[in-house]
Amino acid sequence: MIFDNLENLENYDIVTPEIIEFVNGLSVNTPCGRYELSDKVYANVDDYQTRSELDCSLEAHRKFIDIQFLIYGAERIDFINIDGLKVLESYDCVKDILFFKKPKCELNRIYLNGKNFAIFYPDDAHAPQITTLNLQNNVKKVVIKIAVEWQI
Repeated sequence: MIFDNLENLENYDIVTPEIIEFVNGLSVNTPCGRYELSDKVYANVDDYQTRSELDCSLEAHRKFIDIQFLIYGAERIDFINIDGLKVLESYDCVKDILFFKKPKCELNRIYLNGKNFAIFYPDDAHAPQITTLNLQNNVKKVVIKIAVEWQI
């Protein structure tokens, strides 16, 4: 997992020129939907209200690395390495998602705020969309999906 300021996004090897061009073109008026950036990279832009920690599940992906950031709003993301986690819902190969039971230990936390980003690799279980300060927020979020060859 990587957490950094958006101004440093282009410093990471997995970030292609197509990704930088797409990110630089985003605004609050960017329509929600799926954007094809290349044959191995696409982005989803979505808006929603953050939810209670109890309503957010740990998830991981096998085929894609996620780069997540907000255009506006604030949300918390909890995360932990998948090692030792118990599966809650089996892997869905169409949606490329696997859900895990939350462990009894405390999870790591980050807060997205529109000025930073997180990169989640296939071995990073993450629970996005969590409220901050116990207050629901309206957010507009971008998730860039980068194809990888990796197996859990």
